[in-house]
Amino acid sequence: MKKLIISALLLITIGCTNSDVNENNNDQVSEVAVTPQNFKIIDEVKSETTGKAQLLEYAVYTDTIYTKAALEKIVMDIYNDNKDKHVFESHETATVIAVYLFTSIETYKDKADWIAMLIKSPSSDKPDISFNNYKITALNNLTDGVKSKDEIEYEKLTAYLEKRGLDLCKLSDLIKKAELDNIHKADAKHPDYGEEHMAMIDRLDAEFYLNLKRKHKISEEMLSKVWVFATSYCK
Repeated sequence: MKKLIISALLLITIGCTNSDVNENNNDQVSEVAVTPQNFKIIDEVKSETTGKAQLLEYAVYTDTIYTKAALEKIVMDIYNDNKDKHVFESHETATVIAVYLFTSIETYKDKADWIAMLIKSPSSDKPDISFNNYKITALNNLTDGVKSKDEIEYEKLTAYLEKRGLDLCKLSDLIKKAELDNIHKADAKHPDYGEEHMAMIDRLDAEFYLNLKRKHKISEEMLSKVWVFATSYCK
């Protein structure tokens, strides 16, 4: 009789313990499940030819931490989520994947206004990631101040540009067009993307910004502010 009572007590104890463990596990799963994403996919474009299956992912970054480490994690997460996607007729998966990360839907409309970009082509062992350093610098400077300070900086910037015969919004449009043209030039010369494609964009952008700074005698600091203030003040 004592053995039966002891056995019953053991079963009750084990049952309670397992119940506690399951509840704890459920709590952990719930915590993971409700963790919000700090990006949102806004468009996906696929194209396929006999020798290539291309997948382009466009996303908006919804956080305010503009470090290269944070941005790299986002584009890598998007890449890993989509690299094995089965959406093509003649290819099992994409042979070329590109991820473009923007700060808002408005900047996405210009296509060239990405803040981070990832490209994985058959010729590269791992994804190539690029950052728009001007935009990162400008955004970090903006989040460091308060609104009143931003307005003062905006007035300083517009006055600075006016002395050089430049308009903020027109200059912003010029930069966007140049960056987009450089992407198209690289696309035409290196349709398979890869390291050469990225290197060509970086080289063309560097040449454009160098010529722009020399022609109008614009400092690096002021040029980095053009994009962020144009986003707020230009339509």
